[in-house]
This record gives sequence, structure tokens and C-alpha cells, in this order.
Amino acid sequence: MLCRMHLAPFASSSLASRLGTVRTLWPHAETIFTELQQEMERARQFMSSFEQLLSSQGATAMEQVAPSNSTATTQGSGEGFSICQDVKNFAPEQLSVKVVGRKVVLVGQKETQSTDEKGSFSYKYEALKREWDVPEEVDAEALTCSLSKEGQLRIEAPRLALPATPERNVPIKVSPAAPQPGSASEDGA
Repeated sequence: MLCRMHLAPFASSSLASRLGTVRTLWPHAETIFTELQQEMERARQFMSSFEQLLSSQGATAMEQVAPSNSTATTQGSGEGFSICQDVKNFAPEQLSVKVVGRKVVLVGQKETQSTDEKGSFSYKYEALKREWDVPEEVDAEALTCSLSKEGQLRIEAPRLALPATPERNVPIKVSPAAPQPGSASEDGA
């Protein structure tokens, strides 16, 4: 427990003149707080430099990965729906494609474990998730997927085929003329 003697400088005590140089077990509060403030400032500087490093590395990595990693193109509405996604880091059994309502969802999961000769263990988990909206004029039930040897996954669906309707004449109905407002009927007068 701290007492007033530990928080105040020992030299202010009248006992200090008789005992000479005496040290307490507790450091002065000002010293503790100064050291804590310095340590906190060093931690803040480290965190800000780390954040700057991460943001610059993240931006660089995104610039390098984005053009080659994901090429998703949709064809015009006249030809249906077509997506091409680069998935060369995943084996076919690590991928799944689902249709959820009017969305196509691609999910890829990959786990890699290794141990080196020194006994060090490493574990790596990669995940990929992409979603695309299927246009209303596309038949989502007829969706197909194919994977090329180069690691390009193609997801396609044809345009909905509207049923062919035969030509027919639509009759025009002639309705009786409605009485004009304001003109009285002569039959009842």
C-alpha cells in the first residue's frame, strides 16, 4: 500500500536529516508516470509506422493482384450471362458454385499445412468468395460451369427463351355509346 511518504520526496521529511540518504522501496509517482508516457509514445509511433507500412504494402499488393486475379466479364444481354474468374490457385474440389435466388456465388477454400526438418509447423488458409447478380432475362436454372487447364472458371447461363406465340387477330369490341351528361331522355317526359 502506498502512503504519503512514498508519494512525496523523502528529502522533505525531517527524518531525512538524521538518517542520511535513504531510499524507499517504491519509486516516485512522477517517475512512473513519465516512464509510462514515454512508453506509450513509443508504442503510438510504432503503431503509426506499422499502419503506414501496411497501407502502402496493401495498396501495392492490390495493384499487382487485382488485374490478373479477377477478370469478371459479362456478355451483352443478347447473348446471355457469362463470367470468367481466375481460380488457378484452387483445385476443382476446393471450389463450389451455387445459385442463391438471382445471385451466383463462387466459394473457394484451400488449406496448406507443412512441417520442416527443424519441426517448425506452418498453416495457410486461403479463401475466395465472389457474387454476381444474374439479370432477369437470363435463365438461372440453366447455369453451367467449366474450368480450363489455365485455371479460368467460366460460368454461363443462356438468355430466357420466350415462348413463341402464333400470330392471331385481336377482335375489337364496339361498346354502345354512353349517354351524354346534361341531355335529358325524351321517353320519360
